[in-house]
Amino acid sequence: MDISLMTSAPVLAGVSVLLFLLLLMSVFRINRKSQLVSDQLRQQNRQLSNELQKSSKQLLEVRSVVVGLGQRVNEQHDIMQHLTERISELEQADGDGRMYSRASKMVQLGADINELIQECELPKAEAELMMSLQNKLTGKEKIPPLGAMPERSAQRRTPIRNPIKR
Repeated sequence: MDISLMTSAPVLAGVSVLLFLLLLMSVFRINRKSQLVSDQLRQQNRQLSNELQKSSKQLLEVRSVVVGLGQRVNEQHDIMQHLTERISELEQADGDGRMYSRASKMVQLGADINELIQECELPKAEAELMMSLQNKLTGKEKIPPLGAMPERSAQRRTPIRNPIKR
C-alpha cells in the first residue's frame, strides 16, 4: 500500500468521521450509564429520605413517651415521699397505740395491774380495764347479760309534748 493513499483527503476524512462516530458513541454510552447511575442514586436518596422521616417521627414519639414517663416518675416519687413522711408522722403519733398493744401482750402473758401501771405508764383505771377485758376475752370472767332490752326502755318513756299555739 502506498502512503500517498493513506494520506489522501477522502481517506483522512473517512477515518476522522469514523473516529468521531466512535467517540460520539462512547460519549452516549457513558452518558446513558451516568443517567442510570444518577437515577439509582436519586431512588436511593428518596428511600433514605423516607426512612429518615420515619425515624424522625419515631424519635419524636419516643421523646414524648419518655417525657410523659418522666413526669409520671416524678409524680410517683412525690407521692412516695409524701407517704413516707406521713408514715413517719403516724409512727411518731401512734405512741399510745404501741403502749396499749404492749399492755395487751403483757396481760396475755400474765402481768398484773401493778406491772401494767409501771411498765406501760397506764392510769390505774385503764390497767384495770385492760385486765378485765382480757379476762372476759379468755373466758375467766363472764360477760353480764343486759338487764333490759333497749327497745323496751325506750317504749316505757313517755315523750314530752310541747303545746303548739295556733
